[in-house]
Amino acid sequence: MATWPETLPPPTLSGYGGSPVQAFARTDMESGPARQRQRFTYTPEELTVSWKFTAAEMAIFRAFWQDTIHRGTDWFVMTLDTGDGMIAYDTRFTKPYKYEARPGMNWIVSGEIEVRGA
Repeated sequence: MATWPETLPPPTLSGYGGSPVQAFARTDMESGPARQRQRFTYTPEELTVSWKFTAAEMAIFRAFWQDTIHRGTDWFVMTLDTGDGMIAYDTRFTKPYKYEARPGMNWIVSGEIEVRGA
């Protein structure tokens, strides 16, 4: 499995957040309280993340995205904090990333990822 390039920074705190995937099914009843049941025991976390890259880091990220994780389809290992400190997690993108140019040849890249084992 690929690993997040060491030359790239971790996500910034701006906009960083997430939630577990819903692990239960809910059925509204005609009368009485709704019923809920567990669908599965393992639930990944979904995170919204962003990075601030220099022009050189942006080139490394784009090569990683395109060639290493095959345009975001493959899992990779990334160190993240989901409330338990910095831990290496199996991670993959759930949507294509977005980017925005900033003054000084910097880039803001944002994306949505899922984390296995959080």
